[in-house]
Amino acid sequence: MEWNQATLEFLSQCFLNTLSPIPEPRRTAEKALSDAADLPNYGLAVLRLVAEPAIDEQTRHAAAVNFKNHLRSRWLPAGDSGISPIVDSEKEQIKTLIVSLMLSSSPRIQSQLSEALAVIGKHDFPKSWPALLPELIANLQKAALAGDYVSVNGILGTASSIFKKFRYQYRTDDLFLDLKYCLDSFAAPLTEIFLKTSSLIDSAASSGGSAAILKPLFESQRLCCRIFYSLNFQDLPEFFEDHMNEWMGEFKKYLSSNYPALESTEEGLTLVDDLRAAICENINLYIEKNEEEFQGFLNEFASVVWTLLRDVSKSPSRDQLATTAIKFLTTVSTSVHHALFAGDNVIKEICQSIVIPNVSLRAEDEEIFEMNYIEFIRRDMEGSDVDTRRRIACELLKGLATNYKTQVTEVVSLEIQKLLSSFSTNPSAHWKDKDCAIYLVVSLSTKKAGGASVSTDLIDVQNFFTSIILPELQSRDVNSFPMLKAGSLKFLTMFRSHIPKPFAMQLFPELVRFLKAESNVVHSYAASCIEKLLLVKEEGGRGNRYAAGDISPFLLQLMTNLFDALKFPESEENQYLMKCIMRVLGVADISAEVAGPCIGGLTSILSEVCKNPKNPIFNHYLFESVAVLVRRACERDISLTSAFETSLFPSLQMILANDITEFLPYAFQLLAQLVELNRPPLSPNYMQIFLLLLSPESWKRNGNVPALVRLLQAFLQKAPHEVTQENRLSQVLGIFEKLVASPSTDEQGFYILNTIIENLDYSVIAPYMKGIWSALFTRLQNKKTVKFQKSLVIFMSLFLVKHGQAYLVETMNTVQPNIFTAILEHFWIPNLKLIMGSIEVKLTAVAATRLICETPALLDPSAAKLWGKMLDSIVTLVSRPEQERVLDEPEMPEISENVGYTAAFVNLHNAGKKEEDPLKDIKDPKQFLVASVSRLSSASPGRYPQIIGENLEQANQAALLQLCNAYNCGIA
Repeated sequence: MEWNQATLEFLSQCFLNTLSPIPEPRRTAEKALSDAADLPNYGLAVLRLVAEPAIDEQTRHAAAVNFKNHLRSRWLPAGDSGISPIVDSEKEQIKTLIVSLMLSSSPRIQSQLSEALAVIGKHDFPKSWPALLPELIANLQKAALAGDYVSVNGILGTASSIFKKFRYQYRTDDLFLDLKYCLDSFAAPLTEIFLKTSSLIDSAASSGGSAAILKPLFESQRLCCRIFYSLNFQDLPEFFEDHMNEWMGEFKKYLSSNYPALESTEEGLTLVDDLRAAICENINLYIEKNEEEFQGFLNEFASVVWTLLRDVSKSPSRDQLATTAIKFLTTVSTSVHHALFAGDNVIKEICQSIVIPNVSLRAEDEEIFEMNYIEFIRRDMEGSDVDTRRRIACELLKGLATNYKTQVTEVVSLEIQKLLSSFSTNPSAHWKDKDCAIYLVVSLSTKKAGGASVSTDLIDVQNFFTSIILPELQSRDVNSFPMLKAGSLKFLTMFRSHIPKPFAMQLFPELVRFLKAESNVVHSYAASCIEKLLLVKEEGGRGNRYAAGDISPFLLQLMTNLFDALKFPESEENQYLMKCIMRVLGVADISAEVAGPCIGGLTSILSEVCKNPKNPIFNHYLFESVAVLVRRACERDISLTSAFETSLFPSLQMILANDITEFLPYAFQLLAQLVELNRPPLSPNYMQIFLLLLSPESWKRNGNVPALVRLLQAFLQKAPHEVTQENRLSQVLGIFEKLVASPSTDEQGFYILNTIIENLDYSVIAPYMKGIWSALFTRLQNKKTVKFQKSLVIFMSLFLVKHGQAYLVETMNTVQPNIFTAILEHFWIPNLKLIMGSIEVKLTAVAATRLICETPALLDPSAAKLWGKMLDSIVTLVSRPEQERVLDEPEMPEISENVGYTAAFVNLHNAGKKEEDPLKDIKDPKQFLVASVSRLSSASPGRYPQIIGENLEQANQAALLQLCNAYNCGIA
């Protein structure tokens, strides 16, 4: 893209139109810019437009945002993204212009260009951009000399962005070389500007300087502190160790001084608090990583921070300062310097002056509870990344308890009693005290290692539950004091394993009733509590405590209330309710009476979310609920299948017809489940879907592949005759070849191939075998991976047990004469011992046993060494300890918060394919091995003991002898 007047006019008009409220010109402009972005020098042209003073600020700002995003996607695009990268010559010109342009821009544009510069820095700094740091330092010193703090802060903001990598990248030699370069260049100028700004603040504060003068100075100090944090994160640099007195002195001053000119307004107070919070993070870093060097400053900082916390109000604007300050005290409490808290009444004072005020509910907490239930639950129940005052205050108590457990327990128990006494004097007025008490008990409970069980020393759980929690749960009005109800439900959820089963059974109807509560948090917590109770294991992990019979008496009411709760405002896509539906359906006996309303409710929700999929976690549990309902109901009554098809087909067809990409993998998995429940012949509806499945277009999106494979396997299993008509099998094998050629999809290719071998007659597949082996051996030669090698061993084993060793050897040798022997020696024998999984181990062990006992080529005396090596591998495989050979059966996994539609594939646990055992008649592969070898040796006495002695490892000879003795077999 050439820079001239026409380009300037074209770009400025496009950026102006992107701001239009009218869709048509906006979309046209966005399309034009998207097309232009592929042209060389597009980024450079946009940057020049940003620098054009004649263009209005709004257009230039839109251009700056576009420029930043252009760099993000094209500076170093992923190799498989298909996006053309910015060429090197354009990159160099951009790097030459961007710093000076950023410094001369208005604050809004400067902010965008600073982010753009950080994008470049992430990839190129310092090795491919050695001029950046000297240019920033020269401009920083120049701006500081002129007192131009707009430019100073622009430069510091940019430096802070590019130095952030030192906080989160792995410790490598390259990282430390980059860090050394930055420290050598920037540590001294940073200290210089920090101390200079500090003296300007002191001067302005003592002479009554205005807020306007102080604001940019405080912002500058905050940025200096963030850079300090990045440069000190990995290790204590020598420069900062030498200048620790200057930095710590200034830090202490800002924590202990007041600045009325700024703190009289909320905006100014936030600015000062942001600096103090950054300082608290720095001193916390030092106590964590540089304890020895920092200990001389520790007492003063502990005292200053404690004093500061006493004065920090409950205003949400001060949350960041409160949480970072409390974190610092928590770190000190768990360090070797915990004796600072050992004095008389210190823990009591901390509890009363810091913990209780920060755990007590504030108006803001009530507002989030009512207005944003999802955020409230994320913070309260799930422990989100957001550090709330409540949680951090309790973390401080936990920190203190690591060394002073008895004192903390005594003090907190006393405070809990005080809070409950206060509540009992006037429950309506003092309900927040009871909430605070419950919160302290729940937050200070400790999880037992390796399980969901929790314990507490603060209270007797049974007594506390009966006297404090139960009255809330038995309250007739589910809508009164909703925060107390939520806290009580959370308590029951947390201590669920402590509640005896008979007692819990009496509570279930109360929980079902709370699903009718209008508060989103309350009905979510009730659903979560039911869901978690159904997961409770008996002591010792022997099965679930609650079974289908336990919930049968109120199952219909429970399901009715759950579906009704999804109609409350804001809860239409409530993931806690849907997860509870899924869990109940997974436990309950699903009769036709239950299945009908449930599938009706679920398909109604499904057709609604198809219009605008926006909550991936809710939608995942929705599809899991459908899958588990279909599975459990049809296990009990297979005749329900057609009713499920009638209900589900309209939604599934809508997903396919409208190409709802987020839901396609789910739809394919549900269709696979329904196909497997059918008896041949399949209906025309299914066969239409099968033809869609054979289209290469369907396989273009990688995220759909596992689900498509799952569906294709179902068709191969249920409609083998139809698969072999009209050249369809060659289309299926074309899909297999495409998948097996790539390491990312080869496993899926083998799933198709194995299903073909299991379900189609040899006469049908024989003409294709040469092509199949060629594809597999080509891949083995070009891209050998452990996963591929294991899959190939399993496939060869399956082919052998289904169609015999003669066809195996014959078809392999059509690719190349005697290739079977080479594959056996160099591939099959060494990889056999890697196989995992009980079915896979049995299959491969039996197949290898049949191979050495039935294959004429291996029974020939000239193949004795090969025979012995294969036996050695089989013995290694079957002799491994059971836990090493068996893969754990996975339970339903938790869906993490960050699951999204960008994920490659989300598996439906409840629609999973049942793993079939192709050798049901053989129970024990060890017995099969020794019996087969014993029969073989009795036909040629004396021959096989010699082969075994010459070719088996010593340990395997002993293992084989042990197996022979165990099964009363001998090798003559």
